[in-house]
Amino acid sequence: MKNIKYVLAVMGLLISVSCGKNFGDINVDPNNPSSVPVEFIITSAEKAMADDIWDEWMNARFGLLVAEYWAQNNYTDESRWNFRVGTINSYWGQYYSRALRDLDEIIKLNNASTAAGTPKAKNQNAVALILKSYIYHHLTDIWGPIPYSEALLGSENRTPKYDSQKDVYIGIDRDLQNAIADIDESEDSFGAADVVYSGDMSLWKKLANSLRLRIGMRMSDVEPALAKGIVEQAAAGAFTSNDDNAYFRYLDGQPNNNPLNQDRIERGDADFCISNILIDKTLTPLSDPRVAAFTDETVNAGGYLGRPFGQTSSTAAGEAPEDYSQPSGAQAVAGNVNFRSYDVLAASSPMILMNYAEVCFIMAEAKERSWNVPGTAAEWYNAGITASMNEWGISDATAIGDYLAQTDVDYATAAGDWKQKIGVQKWIALYMQGVQGWSEWRRLDFDKLEAPVEGALFDTGNSPSPLRLTYPTNEQTQNASGYSGGVSLLGGPDKLSTRVWWDVQ
Repeated sequence: MKNIKYVLAVMGLLISVSCGKNFGDINVDPNNPSSVPVEFIITSAEKAMADDIWDEWMNARFGLLVAEYWAQNNYTDESRWNFRVGTINSYWGQYYSRALRDLDEIIKLNNASTAAGTPKAKNQNAVALILKSYIYHHLTDIWGPIPYSEALLGSENRTPKYDSQKDVYIGIDRDLQNAIADIDESEDSFGAADVVYSGDMSLWKKLANSLRLRIGMRMSDVEPALAKGIVEQAAAGAFTSNDDNAYFRYLDGQPNNNPLNQDRIERGDADFCISNILIDKTLTPLSDPRVAAFTDETVNAGGYLGRPFGQTSSTAAGEAPEDYSQPSGAQAVAGNVNFRSYDVLAASSPMILMNYAEVCFIMAEAKERSWNVPGTAAEWYNAGITASMNEWGISDATAIGDYLAQTDVDYATAAGDWKQKIGVQKWIALYMQGVQGWSEWRRLDFDKLEAPVEGALFDTGNSPSPLRLTYPTNEQTQNASGYSGGVSLLGGPDKLSTRVWWDVQ
């Protein structure tokens, strides 16, 4: 951890050093290198990725709302599907100009160096490819068609074409396969500069296989044969326990603390409570012990109570946040209690890239689809719930067993078909991963999300929640040809109600 703190502290000093043209030895200062070591770039890239995906905007005011895990206390337009144009414009640009650019630079520097082709350089490039795949997948599942094959070319192409979501999926799966093939588990990559896995390539290989499971299952209804092949091939190499979970771990001190912690420090209880969809209509009826890990008890009355999702700003402002349950750690930020290890608003609470629970639910679904993977659907379903419980600090085997034995939870007796059973429990296990929980609801169509209680501000068609996010308005002027092509590939208007490629129902 001390090494990581050091890397983060000096990263800002080195990241601005030029990687430009070589003007000859006369201009080279041997005490001040003219290129940034890739170890510092990976730290920068991982933190930019985590901040842009996990922060108070694209997670809290988008992902956690479209998945209906959280509800807004004030200024509630986003929970009624009116997303801020400036925010969409900014984050679209940041995804490409920060983490993706840094990861691409690592590969370019390695390929141009004298170390090109060595096991360490190949491992570093594999890590960069895996993270690029992760970010592109995040982007395409939010918007649909995106700049991909012509992205990151800078001045060479400032108006990149949009690729179809199918082509993006095939491309990122190809990159994941290439990364897996290049990994040498006996060699290091970035060491402590890698905040996710500290350079452990066996874990990076497991993450790559697990991400292949995710993207394979995500396309299962539109490309079933391709999806089946991907899942069957990747299953044996994926996560096998919570010890494999992929996290970006924040630090206790600013500016490297969890951005949701920072938002809470700056804005207090002005923004978020937990939704009644998650607490009142899901966790409480199931006597789910994770409620105490996901949320704080209400300040004014004790116990757990969710705020109605999608209130108007005036209604929400008239009801004190203290009447409802707030995200876990809210009272610790206020100084009223101590932080717990799993509090989501703790300074060091991590960004979750992927967890073992998700792998288990993918395997359960694969069995229901009669794909060639081991175990039974019920076994994997139970393993997914157990893994989620353990991840959130619940280790009492009796309590977990009692939960699994409930009629409404037991795989044999829970309501609905397998999509409903697996979908609801997977949605719970994906708590805090807003875009992932929302994506699984879009794909599996399980009964859970509801229309905003006081009405939507933008049309989502017959869907209670958006089916995608509209493109940044900047793209219509700065990359008009790319934007036009993207909408054409989307197969419908640039609206919240248009389905992405894999969302076939």
